[in-house]
Amino acid sequence: MDTDRRSHFLNAVLARVGPGLAILAVSWFWAAQPATRALAQTPPKAQVEPGDSIGEPPVDADVTAPPKPKAAERAVAAALYWLAKHQSPDGKWSLEKYTEQCKDKTCTGVGSVESLSAATALGLLPFLAAGQSQATNGPFQKTIKGGFYWLVSHQKADGDLSADAASQMYSHGLATIALCEDYATTHDKTIGVAAQKAINFIEAAQNNKTGGWRYHPGEEGDTSVFGWQMSALRSAQLAGLSVKPATLDGAKKWLNSCADAKNAGRFSYQPEGGPTPPMSAIGVLANQYLKAGRTDPVVTGGVQFLMANQPDSERRNVYYWFYGTEAMHNMADKDWDAWHQKIDKTLTDSQDRAGCASGSWDPEKPTKDAWGPYGGRLMQTSLSCLSMEVYYRYLKLYQLDKGK
Repeated sequence: MDTDRRSHFLNAVLARVGPGLAILAVSWFWAAQPATRALAQTPPKAQVEPGDSIGEPPVDADVTAPPKPKAAERAVAAALYWLAKHQSPDGKWSLEKYTEQCKDKTCTGVGSVESLSAATALGLLPFLAAGQSQATNGPFQKTIKGGFYWLVSHQKADGDLSADAASQMYSHGLATIALCEDYATTHDKTIGVAAQKAINFIEAAQNNKTGGWRYHPGEEGDTSVFGWQMSALRSAQLAGLSVKPATLDGAKKWLNSCADAKNAGRFSYQPEGGPTPPMSAIGVLANQYLKAGRTDPVVTGGVQFLMANQPDSERRNVYYWFYGTEAMHNMADKDWDAWHQKIDKTLTDSQDRAGCASGSWDPEKPTKDAWGPYGGRLMQTSLSCLSMEVYYRYLKLYQLDKGK
C-alpha cells in the first residue's frame, strides 16, 4: 500500500474511532507480515486498546487502484469498530444476541435465525479484508484471535465448522473462508491444519451426481449454498491449500445445470428455476473462479445482466450486492467503475451514525433489505463492509490477463 493510501486509511480510522487510538499514532507501524504463531490455549479477551493501529491490506491487494474516497474509508473504519464492540467475551459473534454487547437501544434488527459459526465468520472477514489478522500488531488483534480461537475450538474431528447450525453448509462455508483467508497471510500452522480439514469436509459434502451443495452434506444442491463453498475453495487455492480437481469439475456440472439456456450468464437457484440477479452474480463469479475468460459469453452476458440490476437503495439486497461487487471488480472496466461508484454511495449514505449503532447498517432502513430479517444487523454490516473493501481483498482476476 503506498504512502497516500496508508495516510488516508489511518486518518479515516482516527476520525471515526476517536482520539483514544491517536495516543501512539506517531509510532504507526504497518505490521501485516506473515507469521507462524499458534493460537493461544485460552481465548484472548477481545477488545480494542488505545494506541494500536490498523494494518495494511494484504500484499496481493489491488494497489494499482486509486485511493478510495475518504467517506468510504471512514465507513469501513466505523464498521470495523462496530463489529469489534459487538463481539462476545468468548470470541464469537451472534446474529441474534449481539445486542448483549450494546450500550443503548439503537442497534435494532436482530437476525431471526442463529448460526454462531456463520456469525463469527461474518464478524472476522471484514478485519481480514482490511489487512488485519491474528498475527497483525494492531487494534483488532485480540478481537481476531478470539474469533479464530472460538472457530477452531468448535471444529469437529471430520472438519465440520458449523457448530451444529441448522443450515450446516452455509455456516461451514463461511467459517472455512475465514480460516483460509487468515492462513493465506499468516501461515499459522494451527489455522492451516483446520482450514485444510474444512476444505476436505466441503469436498466430501459435494453431491456426486449434481456437483452441488445444499444445507447438509450430500444433498442435491442450490446455487446460494454453492456460492459459499466455491468462495471457500477459491480462498483455499489462494492460500496454497489442496483442492481436488474433481471437486471443481463437479462445480462446473452444477453451474451448467442452473444456467439459462437462452441467456448466457444468467443462473437460477436450482435447475429448472428462473434466473435471478443474486444467483447470476454467484454464477458469474464462480465461472470466473473456474477460469472463464473476460470475453466468455457467460461472463459478458452475466455482466450485462448485473449492470441492468445495479445497487439501488429502494431495492436493498446486500447479499446480491456482495457477490455482484466481487464479480464486477474482476472486470476492471467502465462497468466496474459505474458499479463501484453506485455501491459506495449507496452504502455510505445508508450507514448508521448515531449511538451504539454508529458504523453499522440497519436491515430495516432506509428500506427493508431482502435478507435483513434473517441475518439481521450483523450480516448487513459485514456484507456491506466487505463490499466496500473489495479493493483490499483481491487483485482483479483479469488484471494481468487483459487479452482474454
